[in-house]
Amino acid sequence: MKQLAVAVGDTWEPKALPYLAMALMASMLITEVLNLKFVEVFGISVIGSQISFVISLVLADVLTEVYGYRRVRRLLWAGLACLVVYATFVQVTVELPPAAGYANNDAFRALFSQSPRIVFASLLAYFVTERTNSYIMSRLKVRYHARFFYGRAVTSVGIAQLVDVGVFYGIAFAGVMPLSSILSASMVSWIAVMACELCVLPITKRFARRLKEHEGVEHYDFQPVSM
Repeated sequence: MKQLAVAVGDTWEPKALPYLAMALMASMLITEVLNLKFVEVFGISVIGSQISFVISLVLADVLTEVYGYRRVRRLLWAGLACLVVYATFVQVTVELPPAAGYANNDAFRALFSQSPRIVFASLLAYFVTERTNSYIMSRLKVRYHARFFYGRAVTSVGIAQLVDVGVFYGIAFAGVMPLSSILSASMVSWIAVMACELCVLPITKRFARRLKEHEGVEHYDFQPVSM
């Protein structure tokens, strides 16, 4: 790996950040759509957004590692705004009367109609999870001087996923599903995300290293940052 200049804060101009930011926004929106379906994988029922969700966590890890938490935090605020706009327009369209001759209104409503509770739980969980993941990744990078990427990535994703299942299932299904079912679904979701994370870790590390070389910078969030 070539020698990289050490950078702190927003004192340098990224080259590839706009493209990766668009990829992160796309993965967040795709995840919201795929949240609408559960699929069966090897006999286990998992939410359809499992892969796109892991991709978004990987992108957040890479972005934090290369560009720092402050920049990622701004992207996540923008992502939350995009998700709110998406959810608003979808629900408004669901409630609007169908045009004469449009025969698929019932199917459209059945697919996209969600209770405000589910929408709120999904948006809040996604936002809090991404921020938790990026914040922990940032602080661990400073603590360990950019070493132990595998350990830092697994730790940040593991803790963030615990936050995700706690927030989402707690808000969406508390009082609706039995506690045992909520805990079972949460555990399956956590294990699935961690399994996917471990599978893609070598690719994530290689991608982050190549991106650092492209930017020519090793970024650190030395200054204290808040969540």
